[in-house]
Amino acid sequence: MIKNKCDVHKDSKAQHMSDASMRLKKFQIETVLSEHNVDFSFIPEKESASIRERWLDLYAARVKKETGAWIHNRFRWHGFSCGFQDAVAGSDALTAYKNMWPAPYIVFDEEDTWAYACTSDSYPDLTPQRADIYVAHHNMKWTMVFTHEQPDIGPYLALKSKNAG
Repeated sequence: MIKNKCDVHKDSKAQHMSDASMRLKKFQIETVLSEHNVDFSFIPEKESASIRERWLDLYAARVKKETGAWIHNRFRWHGFSCGFQDAVAGSDALTAYKNMWPAPYIVFDEEDTWAYACTSDSYPDLTPQRADIYVAHHNMKWTMVFTHEQPDIGPYLALKSKNAG
């Protein structure tokens, strides 16, 4: 069992940021989604917990297998940045994400404080938020992860076909 597959985050500036600066409050994400012309509805806690569990099953299975925990080093996205899970990173990820065929999607935060079911003509670029935000196709065919570390680390686009099981 691997204890720490990547050390890149040990000296990162995230260690010096307050947790509050990495979070987006519910009213803030609603404003951002509205500005991007996204139709959205709040997902109740019980349903959002189920969505997050499914996300972990699909996009953190190797993290769990190799570390014994679903989440490596505080953030779900470390599964991608530390190489446990397959993902495209950086501008290539953002370009591929923006070129995805529009379909209903889900947006949720790292802290499990909010989740939304969304539709729009194009997917929003949430990079300027400097927060850990997960966007997933409604059937989890893919996920896009925006990180508080961008542009240094992230974003990540992962496909279910390359990560499940």
